Amino acid sequence: MAENKYQSVESEDIRGRRPEKRKKKKNKVIVILALLLALFIGISGAEFLFINSYLNKINYGDTVGEVNPELDKEEEVVEFEGKAEADEAIEANLNDNTLWYNSQVYNILLVGVDLGEEEKVMFEGAYLPRSDSMMILSINSSKNIINLVSLSRASYVSIPGHGNKRLNTAHAYGGAKMLVQTVEENYKIKIDRYITVDMANFPLLINALGGVSVDLTSAEAGIVIGSATSGTYNLNGDQALAYSRIRSIDNDRTRTSRQRKVIEAIATKFRQSSIKTLISLVDDVLPMVTTNFTKTEIISQAAKAPTYLKMQINEDIIPHTPYPLSLRDGKEVLILNWDVEKKYAHNLLYSGLQPETYKEK
Repeated sequence: MAENKYQSVESEDIRGRRPEKRKKKKNKVIVILALLLALFIGISGAEFLFINSYLNKINYGDTVGEVNPELDKEEEVVEFEGKAEADEAIEANLNDNTLWYNSQVYNILLVGVDLGEEEKVMFEGAYLPRSDSMMILSINSSKNIINLVSLSRASYVSIPGHGNKRLNTAHAYGGAKMLVQTVEENYKIKIDRYITVDMANFPLLINALGGVSVDLTSAEAGIVIGSATSGTYNLNGDQALAYSRIRSIDNDRTRTSRQRKVIEAIATKFRQSSIKTLISLVDDVLPMVTTNFTKTEIISQAAKAPTYLKMQINEDIIPHTPYPLSLRDGKEVLILNWDVEKKYAHNLLYSGLQPETYKEK
């Protein structure tokens, strides 16, 4: 990435523009991080070798796989309404070398992929999949706030070395490392670490917890459980996964909201579970996780979990303002106003803070 230039985060609170008040929920743990933190808090008094045996269950590095040789063909950019203007806007955005960073803000990219859906399985694993969901878990220690921000998978972005395509394709070109680079270069937000979860195995966790309670609309209930009656349902693993993937009745924006609801439901169930139950889930949970956290960093983050549990949780999505979708070869494409969305994201994540010079480690 080019040498970064830095500018002050404006103090204006643009969150007031949204049509409805953001829900502010306290003491809710974001599930992917919570799975790691809660488990190690429960065994923090144990011997290191015992802790290390659990840490060894995590996959360190990046998703194993190769690039599908048909991917370029599948993602070939054809003309769509507004493409020329969108390409020009992306080029202008790339020329902005700002990378927002502050030592009091810790950004973790949560990535959901489904390795089980790949048809072509190779001796070392499937082709790298597109990312099914992407969220930035941003911990602002200065404001004692955790922001959970979904990134729309259809957003039209620049993927380094592969042209302009939908955001969820970045993972298929180079795993989480490529996705992180794509997010940083387009959204201008420094990503400190990533956690990738294989969604194909996610139902195992939910079933082990005895299901999760989720409020369903009549349309959602008709798809998930076959009964078009709205209400609160205890969803099993397969039902919760199906719920989080619904797109046919509305749009990807609402779909990301469903994903965050499932995360909250799991987090609630975890908070109600005993330490014994949490530890018993380790064998199911940790092998699902791939990360570039080190073992030392995981233990360090676990030590901070009591502080995180007291933080206010804000939920949001980028783009913050709904935009109409274009169609590219029958696929949804979301064209962002980068100046608007970057300003919103920076004010949200770095509220009241000044950016610092980022130095590569």
